[in-house]
Amino acid sequence: MMKQAFSLTILLLVNMVLFSRNTALQSDSLIWNKLTETGYTIYYTTADDNEAKKISVYLKSGIYQISRFFNQEFQDSFNVYIFPDRSSLDKQWQKDWGDPRFRSECWMIASGVAHRLDLLSPNTWASEACEHNANDSTEVRQVIWHELVHVFHGQQNPDHTFSYIEKLDWLVEGLATYVSGQLDEKRYQPVRQMIIDNKTPASLDEFWKGQNKYGLSGSMVAFIDHKYGRKKLFELLQLTSKTTALGTLATSETQLLSEWKRSFE
Repeated sequence: MMKQAFSLTILLLVNMVLFSRNTALQSDSLIWNKLTETGYTIYYTTADDNEAKKISVYLKSGIYQISRFFNQEFQDSFNVYIFPDRSSLDKQWQKDWGDPRFRSECWMIASGVAHRLDLLSPNTWASEACEHNANDSTEVRQVIWHELVHVFHGQQNPDHTFSYIEKLDWLVEGLATYVSGQLDEKRYQPVRQMIIDNKTPASLDEFWKGQNKYGLSGSMVAFIDHKYGRKKLFELLQLTSKTTALGTLATSETQLLSEWKRSFE
């Protein structure tokens, strides 16, 4: 997920210095334990002690795969917060987005920006989430990798939290879908059918909308990767507007959409 403006408090900054691996600290009524690894630190509650260890494995493999995909390392370390319930996750997002009335939808379970990854504990997905199966290790891994791509992307982009990007939702989310391995046949097939039925969006602005948004956005990023190459795709990570993205690809939106459709033939 995107469009967040995270601002770490002085308390957290102090804690990063004063507390060592697996030391408990208290913030916003939650008592956080801390697991520090190379490149990231996980904050979690005691109920997620085992979950934190599992997630750490996925983080390590994701960092490796994403760095290998782009042939670039993560630029900075980052924090990972495993929230024990939706209420505590919503409180964090309310702060981040400056909206005390915000309530997340049941499918919203994670978010990522340059220096932070938030995750609803998989232990609560069955009772507090929908469309996600915590018993499916592949899905859990892909969810974490998806957000890790956002972290990597945010570290490359001048807008570290994607708060002010212009008409690039399809790129931000499509990239995370593609690189994380979520662009499977289940997401490709509905897009093929939309093309056959001549019901695809007429603008990139409409790609990150509706029930097929992951397939639409992910397949567009996959097309760009295959046609223009990995180096050009990496260049797009540094841009903040659709206009500059199209300029970097030296194409028009109409031409890009047309060639993307033909790639399904």
